[in-house]
Amino acid sequence: MAQPQLEAFKKRGLALALRASGTPGVPVVPSAATNGILLFNGTSGTEFDKIERPVDRPFFTGEPFAVGAKRAFIEGEFELYPPATPGAAATSDADCGVLLLPAGMTVVKDEVEKTTRYNPVSAAIAVSDAKWWHAGTLKAVDAARHNITSLVLAVGDRFKGNVRVQGSYETIGEDALPSITLPTTVPVVARASNTETTVTVLPGGTPLVVWAKSLGVDFGNTIANKEYTSHQESGITNRTPTWTLRLAKTALADFNPWTVRDAGTLITVALRLSQAGNLYSELGIRGQIETINEVEIDGDYGWELSGPCVASDTGGDEFYIEFGDTSV
Repeated sequence: MAQPQLEAFKKRGLALALRASGTPGVPVVPSAATNGILLFNGTSGTEFDKIERPVDRPFFTGEPFAVGAKRAFIEGEFELYPPATPGAAATSDADCGVLLLPAGMTVVKDEVEKTTRYNPVSAAIAVSDAKWWHAGTLKAVDAARHNITSLVLAVGDRFKGNVRVQGSYETIGEDALPSITLPTTVPVVARASNTETTVTVLPGGTPLVVWAKSLGVDFGNTIANKEYTSHQESGITNRTPTWTLRLAKTALADFNPWTVRDAGTLITVALRLSQAGNLYSELGIRGQIETINEVEIDGDYGWELSGPCVASDTGGDEFYIEFGDTSV
């Protein structure tokens, strides 16, 4: 059989769809025409549980093994930006929502306040099915859950994150990369003129406007492959989210991170990025300061603060992503 033609490594694309709410065990077939995901620097791979058979032998050798529970993953960068009409009945789901929900989030829409807000949840987490085409190969990743890392809103860049889609697979097949319909929105770049960051010391503190460089969140999801008789899925078994804030030094009378850290006091941080048409994106956290690094930021003295995101007693508020419309 003749070898096929060489294909460029950059020929790759992703289609991903959510399974219907209430029937997470019923697969869906992602469509290149309607479920395209704009991913950057995408990669994929496979993993499995290695079941060795260490037979006693009178000589040195490697151990034979069987392939146990198989799983596949897709990783890459994605962008976050507001939907057309936050909070409304239609066109209010962010394009990135299909990546956020299987990462352990839910969406809350407020038509009066014109907000679409994604908050963490610990149960009833959405399930996705995905197709990943890469230079003539196809991975169908089934019953997947996601992890989000390096979710950062930073001055001088667009609001971006890294996603890992992990689920089961049957075989790797051959299939030409189809024409995938992708979102066409180009997000705005965060600048001094369209961003604001506030830090609030809890409880009941007054929000302090600070000069921040970036705010980032790592979901810290633990994704485990679960296999039973007649059932297999990937599940989120734990979440330990962390946050990182880089900012210029404040007056210690206004905000002293060492005092706050040593007292075990909780804080909230919110970084908002505004754009034309009164739309905005906001990343926020609720947590404690664990680490205080004195760092150089553009030649200036600054702080890099980090720590765990900590929910209140009601849960689900340790971090959030909000898209909104400030028009009346």
